[in-house]
Amino acid sequence: RIQILFEEVECRMPNLPLRLDMAMVLAPTRTRRLILAFFVVIFFVIYLRSLGFRTEPESSKQPDILRKFPMCLEPYQAEITRLVRDVDGVVTLGSRKPDLLAMVGNGHVTATPYHGDHAILLENGAPLDLNHNIRMKFVMGGGEATLSPVLSVLNLRKGQIDVFHVGENCITVRETIFASHSHESVIAHYVTLRNPTTSKKVITIKAGIESHLDNTQTISVNGKSSNVHSDLVHAGNGESYVAAVGYVLSHKAVEVPAKKTASANLLVSLHSSPLTDVGERSERLKAVSSEVAGSLADALGADLLAAHTESWRAIRSSGLQLRPLQDHLMAKPLSINMTLYYVLSMFRPVPGSEMASHEGCFKGSPTSHSPVLWTSAKSLDALHHFLVTWRNELNFGGCGEFIHSSRRNFNQALLRSFVGLLQNENGLALALNPHSMEGYVTIFGMEYENSRLNISIVINTPAHAGYVSVKAEYPASSSSSSSPVIYGCDQICASSIVPLPASGSEITFPIKPTNPSTPILYLAKSTQQLVMVRQLLEEHHGLDLHSLEEHPISALFIILVSVVIVAFHVLLFHMIYKEFCSGERTMRRA
Repeated sequence: RIQILFEEVECRMPNLPLRLDMAMVLAPTRTRRLILAFFVVIFFVIYLRSLGFRTEPESSKQPDILRKFPMCLEPYQAEITRLVRDVDGVVTLGSRKPDLLAMVGNGHVTATPYHGDHAILLENGAPLDLNHNIRMKFVMGGGEATLSPVLSVLNLRKGQIDVFHVGENCITVRETIFASHSHESVIAHYVTLRNPTTSKKVITIKAGIESHLDNTQTISVNGKSSNVHSDLVHAGNGESYVAAVGYVLSHKAVEVPAKKTASANLLVSLHSSPLTDVGERSERLKAVSSEVAGSLADALGADLLAAHTESWRAIRSSGLQLRPLQDHLMAKPLSINMTLYYVLSMFRPVPGSEMASHEGCFKGSPTSHSPVLWTSAKSLDALHHFLVTWRNELNFGGCGEFIHSSRRNFNQALLRSFVGLLQNENGLALALNPHSMEGYVTIFGMEYENSRLNISIVINTPAHAGYVSVKAEYPASSSSSSSPVIYGCDQICASSIVPLPASGSEITFPIKPTNPSTPILYLAKSTQQLVMVRQLLEEHHGLDLHSLEEHPISALFIILVSVVIVAFHVLLFHMIYKEFCSGERTMRRA
C-alpha cells in the first residue's frame, strides 16, 4: 500500500506548479492548510509593510543616553536635553570616539579631537593634515587624581564640541572646543571649572602634545612661554607646504573657590605656506612660525567665545524644523542638521561679500529626497568631497553667487534647495510637489525684500493635501509708510491675493494636488507680480482656476480593479487548494 501511494505521488509530481518536498505532499489536509495560511499571512504582512503604514519616525538612540546622564553634570542636563530634543546635538558617553565625525572648523583650519589631528583647509577646501594634536588634561592638587572625560556633546547649534571632565566630589571641567570666526587661524579650548565643594581646589592644566612636526622652538606670547612645531608637509595632491602649529596656555594652575567657578583657555594657531623651492625651506619655516606667534598674540586678549557664539547665532537664525512621519525617503532631521553643520564648517567665506543676488536661486528640484546630499561623513577628505558636491548642486540650481559669499548666505542657499524655494522676476515660488512629500516642514528666517519669512508646510497621505502657513517679520526700523509689504496667494493664485500682516500673524493657504503639478505657494512684493503669475499659469498649463483638485478616478474604475484583484487571488488559491486536495483524495482511494 505504501508503494502504491508513492507511485501515485510520483505520477502527479510533474503536474504540480512547484517541485514540492515529499513530506509536504504526504502531509494531512489540515497541515497543508495551516502551511498555506501561514504563507498568505506573511505575504499580506510584507505587502502592508511596503505601503509604509507608520505614523511615527524612527526613534533616536540619544534619549537612551540621557537616561544614563551622569549625576555630577546635573547643572548642564537641561541644556543638553534641549539640544537632543531639537536634534541639534550628538551626545557620547565616556571617553570613546563618537559614532559621527566630531569636528570644528571655520573654512581655514579644523580639528577633530577624537578622530584625528589638526588640519589646515587649503583654498580649494582640501584638508592639509599636520599630524599634530593637543589634548588637555586636568589634575587635582599635586597630581594625585585626574579628572576623567565622562561625556562629550557635538553642539550643532553653536558650532562647538563640549567635553565634560569629572573628578571626585563632582568637581567638573567643561572644555569647549571651537574654530574662531574672528581669528581664522585659531582653534580655541575655553575651560570652565566648577567647584561644588565647601573648600577651594587647585586644578593643574596640562596640554598633551602629539606631534610629528620635527622642528620645535620656544616663543614668548605676551609674557607667556610656548612652543611652535613646524615642518615640511605634503598635501594629498603631492604639493609641498611648510606648516607650523603653536599654542599658548593662559593658566597652568587654577584656584577654584568653594561653590564658585573659574576659567582658563588654550589657544592653538595653525599656519601654512606653499613651498615651490626646497632651498627656501628654512626661511619659510621661520616665516610661518612668526605668523603663528603673531596670531596667538592677537587672539590672547580677545573674547573669542563671545564672537564665535554671536556668529553662529546669526547663521542659525534661519533653518529647518521637520517631522517626516511616514515619508521614508525624506532626509532625517539629524542627517540634515549634521550636513548643514559640516558644510558650513568647511565653507570658506569670501571677505566683503555679504550681499548676494537671490535671483534665480534655487531653480533645481528640491533636495529633500536626495539621500546622497544629506548624509554624514567619516573623515575630512569625505567632507571636502561633500562640500564640492554641494557647490556643484547649488551652482547648477542658480545659486552661484551664494557659493562665493558669506556663511549666512550659503546657509540660505542650502535651505532654499531643500524645499525648492525659487526667486525670480515674479517673486518667490515654493516649488515643492505635494506628491513627493509627507509630513511637517518649517523653514524659518528666509530673507526676502529686507524681511524674514517663516513658512510651515503640512502634507498628509493618501490625499497629498494639506496647508501652508506664512508669517513675515518686517524690519522694525522702517516707517509705516515706507515699510515693505509682501503679498501671497495659493498654488495657482485662484483665491484672493492677500498681504502678509505686519503684526506677525500667520496666513494659511490650502494645498491640493494639481495636474500638472505647480508650486504650492507664491509670494511677491506687489500684487501685479502675482496677477502675472496667474496669467502665466493659465497660458502655459491650461489649469482650471476654479478647481485645484486633480482629475478624480471614478468609483466604478476602483471597484472594477478591486474585483479583478480579488478574483485573481481567489482563483490562484482555488488552483493550489484543488491541486493538493485532489492528490490526497486519490491517495485515500488507493
